[in-house]
Amino acid sequence: MKTSQQKTKLTTTIKAMPLSIFKKFINKNSKLIPFNLKINYRGETKYFPPFSKEWKNSIYVFNFNNLKNLPLYNININTLVKSYFNLYFNHKFINTKFISPRIKRLSLNKIYASKAEIKHTNSKAIITIYTYNREKKILIKKIKNLKNLVYKKILSLLYNDKLSLFNVGNSPALITGFLKKTFIILLHKELIMFRRLKLKLSLNRYKFEEKFLYKLSKLISNFYNKKVEFNLINMKSIILNSDFFTKILSLKLKNRKYSVLRLMNIILNKVKLPKVNRVIEKSRTVKSVNLNLIDNKYKKDNLNSIIFGAEEGVIGKSKLDNIFNNLYYNLIIEQSSEKNNKCCAGYGLGKINEIIFDSIKYKNMGGIRLEIKGRLTKRYRADRALFKVKWKGGLKNIDSSYKGLSSVNLRGLIKPNVEYSIYTSKRRIGAFAVKGWISGK
Repeated sequence: MKTSQQKTKLTTTIKAMPLSIFKKFINKNSKLIPFNLKINYRGETKYFPPFSKEWKNSIYVFNFNNLKNLPLYNININTLVKSYFNLYFNHKFINTKFISPRIKRLSLNKIYASKAEIKHTNSKAIITIYTYNREKKILIKKIKNLKNLVYKKILSLLYNDKLSLFNVGNSPALITGFLKKTFIILLHKELIMFRRLKLKLSLNRYKFEEKFLYKLSKLISNFYNKKVEFNLINMKSIILNSDFFTKILSLKLKNRKYSVLRLMNIILNKVKLPKVNRVIEKSRTVKSVNLNLIDNKYKKDNLNSIIFGAEEGVIGKSKLDNIFNNLYYNLIIEQSSEKNNKCCAGYGLGKINEIIFDSIKYKNMGGIRLEIKGRLTKRYRADRALFKVKWKGGLKNIDSSYKGLSSVNLRGLIKPNVEYSIYTSKRRIGAFAVKGWISGK
């Protein structure tokens, strides 16, 4: 064993040793060589679909037990929304004949609502619902027809030879009073019908206002224990949302008298696809650098270099709004002038809206597909299930399938340009299902 004197000698020798052994192999002639600067060009921004297209509920919670009740809440909320938009007056209040709830449920003259898309935050839940108001169109049409009928009756009364105003007297007050009484007596049924239609139309209008929506939001807030906001989007056609025409087909096919193929043809005939050159649309794009983008035009991210720098297209100290106008607005005017051979001048709000609308992707319809399967034979017996398929256009994503561009998929297999919905129903001999797809491009 080493003694204490030997240990002290070792420590003194280590301390006394020079540090030259650490500096022996260091090369002092090294120089700092900068990296080769490479100019990286950026492509156009990808289209990322919203979370509501992937999941009906976009929510993040720490406790996963709170997610277990969401499927049940979705069913209850959808039934609440459906029953809310199907509200109607009692037949005793309007003084009309009693109509069974089954006939009203199967009727197509109502407000169609899609399945709710819910986005959650810490303080509130934003519910997006797509609606198609068929009831409003029919009520307005009936009111116009009733007005035309009343005008015709009034004109026939004024020019009727049998009506003699001279027997009443020469005073105009007596004549006008006599006319009012005759019009009220003869047009009594039309006036009652007009009041009924106006009442129904006012109820239809109030369903989209905050007076009634406040009641619905209080009922839904009991599920999530937070505030609820509605985002109602009114669609102009039943083809623009797959929930609408699948629901209509499932209601119509409950009656065995209707033909499956005939109903499918009615839906497909309403589809109007844009006229495009298929060869140019499906041609493979050559990947090139777009120098008109801001990221490629201005390589520096510093705002001062954009405003006060001596880059291309900027002269001296110019304002930022002028730079953006020169970049975006003039570029699109040049493209439109090349197509239309027209010269545009000035900056208008309408043109800016057109620029924003043109930048939106998947706004044109690319195709539609219908599938119906189940017990749909006209006879009351357990025949084999029918399977009918019809489509118009295509469901493929043009960017990824033909042009060779990358696209984002939902849940790994659902395409971002396709909307899908399914509705199930049953008849006397069995059940059936209706599937619908809509694609955009």
